[in-house]
Amino acid sequence: MGQNLLVNEQIEAGEKFAGEFNDYAPVSVYFWLNPAESDRLYLYIASDAIDDTNFDAGYGEVLRKVGKLNQWLDPFQIKLVNASDSVAKAAFQIRERFPGSLSGTHYRGALLGDVGIDYAYIYPQLTKANAIP
Repeated sequence: MGQNLLVNEQIEAGEKFAGEFNDYAPVSVYFWLNPAESDRLYLYIASDAIDDTNFDAGYGEVLRKVGKLNQWLDPFQIKLVNASDSVAKAAFQIRERFPGSLSGTHYRGALLGDVGIDYAYIYPQLTKANAIP
């Protein structure tokens, strides 16, 4: 499928959302991903605190927090995963290759974990310093 263009406003909105969501569940890694079989970008939020027992509550929190943010983020673009998910682990490993990076990593490999991709943007580690007010 065709690769979608990730714009700065989406990158900033994703970072702001992750900072907000981190207050609900600590975010291990977060990233935009364009799956190979899709024409849509998805913002993945990975947390050890998200599992099969609380996905519904987590998505309820997604709706609440997105409602407070700007128009560059669609709640249906957000995917919550446990930090042990293969995609999250792969994104974490890529992020750790560049531990001092203040900007995200543009990744164009064929796979991220076990998912075929066209593109991924992996944010640096979430801290109060890089969260957008």
